[in-house]
Amino acid sequence: SLVVDAVRCVEETDEVGSDDVYMIIFRGDPKPPFSSNLGVHGPGNFWSNLDSGDLRESKLLRFFDPDAIPIAQYFSDAVYVIMLVEEDASKDISGSEVIGAWKTVCGAAWKGALLGLRLPGNWPPSAAQLSTAASNVGHAMLGLASIYMEFPKGDDDVIGKPQQIVISPGKTPTHHFKGDGGYYRVRFNII
Repeated sequence: SLVVDAVRCVEETDEVGSDDVYMIIFRGDPKPPFSSNLGVHGPGNFWSNLDSGDLRESKLLRFFDPDAIPIAQYFSDAVYVIMLVEEDASKDISGSEVIGAWKTVCGAAWKGALLGLRLPGNWPPSAAQLSTAASNVGHAMLGLASIYMEFPKGDDDVIGKPQQIVISPGKTPTHHFKGDGGYYRVRFNII
């Protein structure tokens, strides 16, 4: 499983009060038929009431905190794209209809980017081509955020741009999410 090892709120967002954050996680398979999935994790005990300087470490809490859970299945060849979001009044990306729309649009962006690569001599896709496909998914996420996280549908805030997470066993990469006045460092791991 792909897990969040730690979340450090370096600086909370410009919102009034503490931050409640959640993640939107896309996983794409680089092999035909280019299947994908998308999930949403947080807010909750682990993800809520974050103030500047706070550190949450899931590996210490994993067995005690139900919100410190794996965020996606891990496959060594899969591509992961993560968006960090600050919740305002309520979680905008929730419910089967909304999450279904995100799955469909992001899956189409992923599949569309890879279908054109199936030409002779251009297979399997290179790391750069997979990164481009991940970037397409990130752009799709931002487009969806402009619909679902803006009035009249919602009011949550994206913290920085969606990022491709490249991880392998024994590595614990830290990614930086900056935006809406906030700055978060998130460390990922595989268990």
